[in-house]
Amino acid sequence: MLTLMLAATAYTVQAQPDGAALYANNCAACHKIDQDLVGPALKGVTERRDEAWLLKWVKNSQAVIAGGDQYAVDLFAKWNKVAMPAYDWTDDEIKAVFAYIKEQEKVVAAAVPSGGGTAASPGSTDGGFANNILIMLMVIVLGATVLVAGRTVSAAYRAKGVQLFNWNSINGFLFVVFMVVFFLFVGWHFVKYMKFTLPEAASLHGVLIDRMLAITFWLTFVVFIITHILLFVYAYIYRRRDGRKAYFYADNHKLEFIWTIIPAAVLTILVLYGTKVWREITQGEVSEEAITIELFAYQFGWKARYTGADGELGAHNYKLISATNDMGIDPEDPKSTDDMLVPEVYLVVNKPVMLRLRARDVIHSAYLPHFRVQMNVVPGMPTQFYFTPTMTTEQMRRSTGNFNFNYELACNKICGAAHFNMRMKFVVVEQAEYDAWLAKQKTYFKKPEVQTASLN
Repeated sequence: MLTLMLAATAYTVQAQPDGAALYANNCAACHKIDQDLVGPALKGVTERRDEAWLLKWVKNSQAVIAGGDQYAVDLFAKWNKVAMPAYDWTDDEIKAVFAYIKEQEKVVAAAVPSGGGTAASPGSTDGGFANNILIMLMVIVLGATVLVAGRTVSAAYRAKGVQLFNWNSINGFLFVVFMVVFFLFVGWHFVKYMKFTLPEAASLHGVLIDRMLAITFWLTFVVFIITHILLFVYAYIYRRRDGRKAYFYADNHKLEFIWTIIPAAVLTILVLYGTKVWREITQGEVSEEAITIELFAYQFGWKARYTGADGELGAHNYKLISATNDMGIDPEDPKSTDDMLVPEVYLVVNKPVMLRLRARDVIHSAYLPHFRVQMNVVPGMPTQFYFTPTMTTEQMRRSTGNFNFNYELACNKICGAAHFNMRMKFVVVEQAEYDAWLAKQKTYFKKPEVQTASLN
């Protein structure tokens, strides 16, 4: 009996809705607690409206507006008539979100000093930055002062027929010093801020992309080093010296031919190589076993749709987009009846994936960096990307040593105020785990009940 009671208690705790997660995954893209974003700030929302009203609003805001509620109509008009998505949540889930909002109101209030204004963060570096700027200005002023003094003294001695400084040699030498300091500075940035390789590729075509980028980078880097050495060293070697006359010529066809043909040939090879890689990625044969997923971008979030047993996505039409049909899926199309909308995307390792991409409002960009996937998502112009994941989420966590790692879809086009919040979790698993997850997903449109004949 005690075991059953403990099990029941554990189940009750696990079953409680997670208001923080619901808020982060659904509300944060358009709302902040204490600041207006795409929608109004949520601070004090439970005081402005009663619980019954809020439950109806979250479940279907357009229905509340259509019902003639004046507050709802005014709110919709004030925020540019941007429809809030309808959420198929239980009352407990909605209450959990508003409970989380109340908790965050206290956090925001505690962060504001009693005297007004914004609390200074403990790690604030404003003073340090100002000090660094001041030091830099002092060094520049000191250097300019020394230079002016040197020129003044040199001019005074030159008036007496004495050359105190050979400025041509000094300037040539300073060019070489600058080159050394410059290369040390570049090297320091490489070591401290850059990695010589990208994060491990987790797709088949990612290996091709990485190889192409490595060839292009190192070739460009070698040319960068050589040209800058020539630039600064030549300034010293060919400085003005007494008794030596500069050689002048108007043109040199042979030299111009060399420095035109060689870069053109190298760039042509790189472009042709890049075109070959891109063609292999985008124009390869699509496997019949590929998982087909539609990603729908909107300000400011993503929705994902899977095919059902028929393996085909149902038709869509932008005219069908509404508060209860965000993606404009055609309910009359038989292929739509088994389509599934999911909160996060699951993929099977080593099984190809076809991403079908659509946008509702402005240009977005589907970006999955570890899969080396990036494709523009354009309103009215469906695009797609085909790839094969090669590492499960768990394998990537072990490889990176980051056991909180998750693959993530982001928008790589600045598409508005809450662009930063356009994220969706991707999970790569083995086939058995994928099948178990897929079996739990529900179809978007409710299937019609089958009428059974009476036995009487």
